[in-house]
Amino acid sequence: MMYKNNQSCIYNMLYIKFNEAIQRNDYFYYDIQYPSFYAFNNPMMKINSQVLSDINSLIIEDITTFGKGIKEEEQQINNLNEEQGKDKILYKVFTDFAVTFNKNHMLSSTVSLMSTADESGLKYNQLNNYNYNLLTGKKISLKDIFLTNVDYIKLINNYIKYKISQNKDLYYEDVVIDIPEDQAFYITDDSVVIYFGIDEIADEEFGIPKFSMEFSKFAPYINPIFYCFAQNVTRRNKFRF
Repeated sequence: MMYKNNQSCIYNMLYIKFNEAIQRNDYFYYDIQYPSFYAFNNPMMKINSQVLSDINSLIIEDITTFGKGIKEEEQQINNLNEEQGKDKILYKVFTDFAVTFNKNHMLSSTVSLMSTADESGLKYNQLNNYNYNLLTGKKISLKDIFLTNVDYIKLINNYIKYKISQNKDLYYEDVVIDIPEDQAFYITDDSVVIYFGIDEIADEEFGIPKFSMEFSKFAPYINPIFYCFAQNVTRRNKFRF
């Protein structure tokens, strides 16, 4: 029997501001892009403005902490290089972001934090997620994505193990998949995306390993507040390579 979900989508009335800061000196360059969220004054869609303010502050704090850490490393490495008569290294810090889910008072957004050193390619590659209930301010947990009494940890573990088994050569030979309750994830219109850190289950050249659990395939287990349909929005075509 095909599962049918009649949950409708109510888009959050948010103004999403694009922010960018660019600066360069001789050996340190950054191009920082990040969002900030503001609620429209609309009585039909109540959003806790303090929650948005807290999210905005957290994003700025995370970016600032990352940038300061790279700056300190650049100064330490280049001071040492100068003492040893070596060439100094140009460090670059850059970010980008995505708002991946913005419906039914639920918000999911990601900010990628990246850094390079000279011409050696990515030195740091970190993906932060911001998953929040805009009414309560509570962080959305993986448990919230699934219906009550669903063994979501087992479900996710089995799915990831299955996906790894299809491409074993891409992952570490003895990798053990046993995700914790606070496993990193973000939400999209179509799926919940579970992801791991660099060098956690695959070589760092692989990048950030991601596993997309499509709502359509796991519909009987998904909380309908996340698996909803926009009645007047055409389904997007998917790229195929």
